[in-house]
Amino acid sequence: MKKLLVVVLVLCIAFALASCGEEGGMGTDAPEFEVGVVDFNADELPRFRIAFGYADWESALGMQHMASFNYLAEAFNFEPVFYNPGTGEATIAAVESVLAGGDIDGMISISWNVASMVIADRHGVPVVTANQFPAAAEIEAIAAFDMFLGGVVDDEVWAGYNSMRALYNAGARNVTWSGLTAGLGQGHDDRARGALQFIAENPVMNLLTESYSMGLWAQDVVTFAAVFPEVEGMGFTAVLDSVYHAMDMEGIADGSVVIAGPDVSARTGEMFERGVQVWSAGGQHGTLQIAFAILYNYLIDGTRVIPNATVPLERNYLEITSHADYLRFAEIVSYPPYSAQEIANLINYFNPNMTFEDFVRGGREFSLDSVFARRGN
Repeated sequence: MKKLLVVVLVLCIAFALASCGEEGGMGTDAPEFEVGVVDFNADELPRFRIAFGYADWESALGMQHMASFNYLAEAFNFEPVFYNPGTGEATIAAVESVLAGGDIDGMISISWNVASMVIADRHGVPVVTANQFPAAAEIEAIAAFDMFLGGVVDDEVWAGYNSMRALYNAGARNVTWSGLTAGLGQGHDDRARGALQFIAENPVMNLLTESYSMGLWAQDVVTFAAVFPEVEGMGFTAVLDSVYHAMDMEGIADGSVVIAGPDVSARTGEMFERGVQVWSAGGQHGTLQIAFAILYNYLIDGTRVIPNATVPLERNYLEITSHADYLRFAEIVSYPPYSAQEIANLINYFNPNMTFEDFVRGGREFSLDSVFARRGN
């Protein structure tokens, strides 16, 4: 108990986005998981080394991921190994470097491809992907490897669709869309698909232009503002602080142009308060926790959770549609959305009654309200 209290205190300090006090109402949603009494002692568990690959550890989301992973490491007695998987050929070199020592027992990664899977399989290291799923063109080949246990993603089509709907509800009719280069990340491709689906269903919305680049969203802001003075809303597959800075430079961070897109960064709350941002979503560090449960099931007793590795396990985002939502999100984002007890309840070794449906149901019911209901203040 003392160890867990220390971890929670560290998380509060690390992510002081908002007070860890008693503000914020309790939700009315039922908890995702029926948590039984799972008795386990971390010191009695086998000592694994688990690698986790993420692109930007210094970002707000990167730090949330790292804190959640460290929390799990403390609770389940494994040694965390952090690395940057990069993209393209760099991914292959990164995976080879991490696995070269031969002492990694399992991997969780954001970026993944066939070449990386070949390396992991050669080393006999099981892999789970989190937040991003391998590209559609590669998933069949990846899933053919016995060491691929599947992936956990946030519902990206839903995210893209809802972000564009938020622009529509805010009165934006002339809009732009900025996405990631097709094929680099299935999640980004799916966000774009959802956004374009909403526009197709609402022809009164005018898509002025769309751009797909290697993450040059801020550059798109500058270009779109100059070329399309009539723009009223901008949608993105990811909103970073660089997007906000570009809007400041162009003089459109006054609410005259509204924006929407996933991911929460340092200025997201400010932009919601100023009426610039009308939609966002986060909570992906909860998705990481579920990916860990899938991997740990296999490591500790060989249990495979996902029946079809070509189909990702989808989960809801924590949706933010107002400044009030942001304040609630900021209050709980300092903590892992799931307690160690709840994660243990999803592991067959501790709870033989665990089923894949528990994972599916938990993903469907994940929300700001449900986190407050389970975790309290």
